[in-house]
Amino acid sequence: MSHQLGRLVSQILQRYFGEIVEKVGNDLFMYGIKPIGMIMKTTGLPRTQVIESLRTLLKFDLAKFESTSGNVDYKLLPDNVLVLIRYPRYLLQMKSKYGTEAELIVEELLQRAACSATLLLVSIANKYKDDTEKNLTIVTLKDTFISLATATYIQQAPVAQLKDGSDIPDLVQVASIVPDLDTRLLMQAMVNPADIKDNVYWKVNYDRFHQDFTDEIMINAMTRRIDDDAGEVMRLLIQEMYLSSSAWAEESNVVALTDLREHASRLKDRPLLQQHLEHYLKVMEENGAGFIRRAGDAGGGQYSVQVKWAARQLVESVLDHVVTERLGSKAARIFRLIRAKKYIEEEDIQKNAMLPNKECKQLTYKLLEEHFVSVQPMRKSQQVSGTQKGIYLYHVKLFDVVHVCREMCYRALHNLSRARSQLVSVHARALDKQRRVRTIVHGMRLRSEPQKNIDDVLETLTPPEVSLLAQVEKQLKQLSAAELELDRNLFILNWYLVYP
Repeated sequence: MSHQLGRLVSQILQRYFGEIVEKVGNDLFMYGIKPIGMIMKTTGLPRTQVIESLRTLLKFDLAKFESTSGNVDYKLLPDNVLVLIRYPRYLLQMKSKYGTEAELIVEELLQRAACSATLLLVSIANKYKDDTEKNLTIVTLKDTFISLATATYIQQAPVAQLKDGSDIPDLVQVASIVPDLDTRLLMQAMVNPADIKDNVYWKVNYDRFHQDFTDEIMINAMTRRIDDDAGEVMRLLIQEMYLSSSAWAEESNVVALTDLREHASRLKDRPLLQQHLEHYLKVMEENGAGFIRRAGDAGGGQYSVQVKWAARQLVESVLDHVVTERLGSKAARIFRLIRAKKYIEEEDIQKNAMLPNKECKQLTYKLLEEHFVSVQPMRKSQQVSGTQKGIYLYHVKLFDVVHVCREMCYRALHNLSRARSQLVSVHARALDKQRRVRTIVHGMRLRSEPQKNIDDVLETLTPPEVSLLAQVEKQLKQLSAAELELDRNLFILNWYLVYP
């Protein structure tokens, strides 16, 4: 694990959980697997604080424990820590697919890490029972929860089980069974929350969201490359893929043309797609960057989705963009040329890149210095004179370049997170005052108090403070947008690294 990843993990833990949890998490990242006693010794924290910090990390699935010879060792999960900055994308995904109720359920579950279905729904219903804009009912929340459990966006949390002859439990994943929630019991629990006896806990299934992200990336790529109907064909292929293939398979099982035609016939708003389905599949096979391939002729034709190849094409696009932003469009041209030619000599780069020799050499050496390209020394066959001349072949080690680019993403995310923390720290008093004013105003509006009283409270923020807070909010939004964009690139890079 890299130094840049450690800095980013430390910054995220401090931002979401505070300095004590960050200190314990950073210690685990540096030293790997450790028992509580060793954590206390290296961090200098008392036992109670170390235990509470580990409990927090375990609760949010940011660490795991292993029992060895009667001892319990703890290990940090850095990849799960990075998921914390992806929460806004999860909420947006839920709101766009299932509505406000699903967004609130997932948001509450992310904040609690794990919760029983009854307590979760009752807490949300009581929290928003006076909010006329959302107009939530316990019945709609129950139906939405069942829909999310059926679609596996949420799943049952692991259950602790004791091994034979051991006092240390292991967490065992259990199959998620869609709950049969009784509306009358939920209504009673809203009145008396203390009577809740639901012991089945639920958590967010991040893997299901990540599948949606990969599907959306491939569909959008096909839409931009060809048109909306091609994107819809890609969606149909992905839907069929999940019926017969594992979620992260390198290549899907074949899908028959007859099945695709049957699904396309149900799309009443796309008549062109129904008429020219075979033409679209042929165009997508020839000009769709290799996302699909024709695998056979049975049933009018069989097609498969090449997920691993799609990940490779998308990661190459990300790398081209990174090189362009970092070194310019001419360097990106050289980078694409070397990648396309596999192995190429320096003289051939200058001939094919259509750039002046001096500039081409400088950019090639810059790409080599930044580790975007590699060089392979070779020797020509011995000449009559007995002398040997060395040659150097430039090539792109895609796997290594992806790791280099991922380190850049870690560094950039750390810098963004640090800038955000400094901005919030400098303007903490003004932001705290704004937060208190908004809370008071929200309560007054729920109580339907006169607008004059609300305006009096709003006027406690002076015009200079309002102007300053507007600038701070604008900067925070820019930092958040940049953070999400970096996370998208990081997601594609990690998606490529999933496959060997």
